[in-house]
Amino acid sequence: MYMEPVEIYRSDPLSAIITSIPHGASQITTEMKAMMRPNTILSNNDWFLKELYSFLGSLNITTISANYSRYVIDVNRDVKNTLVRDEYTRSLVYEKSTFGKSIYHAPLSQDIISNRIEAIYLPYHNCLSEQITRSLKKYNKAFLFDLHSFYIQSKADIVLGTYEGKACSMELMEIVYNAFVSERFVVEIDARGLTGGYIVSKYSSIKNVEAIQIEMRYTTYIENRIFGEEEVITKNDNLFKETQERLIRVFKNISDNIEVKILDRKC
Repeated sequence: MYMEPVEIYRSDPLSAIITSIPHGASQITTEMKAMMRPNTILSNNDWFLKELYSFLGSLNITTISANYSRYVIDVNRDVKNTLVRDEYTRSLVYEKSTFGKSIYHAPLSQDIISNRIEAIYLPYHNCLSEQITRSLKKYNKAFLFDLHSFYIQSKADIVLGTYEGKACSMELMEIVYNAFVSERFVVEIDARGLTGGYIVSKYSSIKNVEAIQIEMRYTTYIENRIFGEEEVITKNDNLFKETQERLIRVFKNISDNIEVKILDRKC
């Protein structure tokens, strides 16, 4: 038995902006828990990200987030990779942690993987597709921001992944880049390993949909320290609150500029 796989805030009135948080949960299934090796560490989640971006509804931005951990099934992977069982950067269902350690006592059966696809993966993408379609019908444009966090790949506060310029226009990239810079974030574009995942690639291929992956470094909002193989359970509340307040201004800036510079021109 699975809980609801997706949490969604639907903007009202309908927004052209949609945010996706695919890795913001740490919940695992009872089936997974029973099959795991003892003392398994499920590290490298997007810790506290749903809480960090909890303000998006107040800006009338549609938000879709996964309720299960990426370790159950990674909704930011191509479902065609069902049989890929190597490193986590490609696998739909991880059999090793992001530190390369085996998670399970034995390889997962195809039935287990198929159940996770049906119960968790497909509902996430169905929901995301539905919201994008609704925005396209009203505005003839949709803007998707896929929200993540990281530690290793860059020293910047924020990395914007544009699929090397293929997922969005230069105009949208500049709006987003300038919004973060205006709040004194150090921003890098398309850092190695953070150029944009499956969600950005898949949905930006739809006509009139632009997508950007937004990655925030752990040290920017959790705590300014070294992170290793761990499950993060505490944060610096002052840093977290300060960063969240800056992000509120960033996303208001993005929303206002999309409306004025892109949507108004198309009306």
